Amino acid sequence: MNAPTPAPTPALADPSVAASAADLAPASAAASAPDSGPTPDGALPLRRNREYLAWLSGDLALGIGAGVGGFAFPLVAFAVTGSAAATGVVGLVQGVGLLAGMLPGGVLADRFDRRRLRLLAGMLGALAQLVLVAVLLAGWADVTVLAVIAGLDRFRGALLGTASGAMLKQLVTPEQLPAAVSVDEGRTAAVQLGAGPLGGALLGVGLAVPALVQAVGSLVGVVCTLFMRGNYRALPEHGPRLGALASLREGISWLLGQRLRVQIAACATLVNLAVNGALLTITLMLAADGVPAARIGLLMTTLAAAVLVGAFLAPGLVAAVPTGVLVIVEFCVLALAVAAMPLMPSLWGIGALAALIGVGIPAINAAVMGYFMNITPDAMQGRAQTMTGLISLGLMPLAPAIAGFGLETLGRSTTLGIFAALCAAGALVGLLSRSLRQVPSSGRWEEHARAAGWVTAAAEGTPGAAAAS
Repeated sequence: MNAPTPAPTPALADPSVAASAADLAPASAAASAPDSGPTPDGALPLRRNREYLAWLSGDLALGIGAGVGGFAFPLVAFAVTGSAAATGVVGLVQGVGLLAGMLPGGVLADRFDRRRLRLLAGMLGALAQLVLVAVLLAGWADVTVLAVIAGLDRFRGALLGTASGAMLKQLVTPEQLPAAVSVDEGRTAAVQLGAGPLGGALLGVGLAVPALVQAVGSLVGVVCTLFMRGNYRALPEHGPRLGALASLREGISWLLGQRLRVQIAACATLVNLAVNGALLTITLMLAADGVPAARIGLLMTTLAAAVLVGAFLAPGLVAAVPTGVLVIVEFCVLALAVAAMPLMPSLWGIGALAALIGVGIPAINAAVMGYFMNITPDAMQGRAQTMTGLISLGLMPLAPAIAGFGLETLGRSTTLGIFAALCAAGALVGLLSRSLRQVPSSGRWEEHARAAGWVTAAAEGTPGAAAAS
């Protein structure tokens, strides 16, 4: 679950560990986005790729559960503890669990069968939510118990859930990656459209009901994964197989050699912290003012609706606009939107800014994730995603802590002002990055990456091999 982030993480968050939108239907999702983009001869379109559709269906089920649980959990913690600061502590522990599991999770995804890891992640996720249900029903919940459950569950998701995102390059061709990422963004947004109001309504029935729904979503995801029959082990590396620590060191060295990846991840570190912190601050403010949970959910629905619109626009934007220009402009828009939040006196104004934030998120993710996934060797996918995510999400545990303690000690305007300054700093890093400004549109990604020395023969692999097997 993604409790501290009530909205989709803006950029560079691996969907398996941070899609909410935290932590984000085969037929409907595939039909609602471009078929697959340019499709080379012999490649299945996304809507006819059964392995991909089974993968997407499982993510849909997990996303519905995580969306409901992710929206409800901060409100559950606030209802149990009665304190925004205590709610922030729970979110902080949860974020630490996420970061602790990311690096070993990347190594696991590159060494073991990713399908089996995804199955294990779903089963343990369901178990964690059922434990939460039991704790809430028995009246044992307090800040310590909630923090332990949330931290362990997020560690579980980071350790095992990375495998799901690493599978995508094995399911589709490089030409289909931008469309596949955009479809996943649309799926996330479609889930979030209903997750807020549904989570709020379920909270009205009982504090434990959202967690029960999340458990069911995890189990449905397990069933969908059982229908996947391809070979989802990482493509073999050249040379002898490395030990776990040597494999981790190799991944770190490879990542640090790519200046652009590190620069974009640094931008995302600040932007993710700022946007998610600002949205959580708004959520806690409204809860403290006695605004019904269902009405707070409508704000998240507005954000999700904007993300859904952005998912339709993203493939065309990624193909037509140079990736560097697109990402920099969107980062600047996010910074302006967060900066304007303290000036909004009403829920309607905040909703308009949330929509402005949401509409650009899919284009950022489709451009950045598509580009990096395309140039990353299959044997390095798990480590590359988790290491990039570790940088881009590294400050995320501070979001609930700053929001909770800021509201109780600094006041609303000052707390939102802190997040606005952080978002502006992230946009400035992007503006100053010459490497980012030079990245072209998707049709020239491979040419640009080769010229920069970021693509080797190992990166080419056999895309879509698992789906075809």
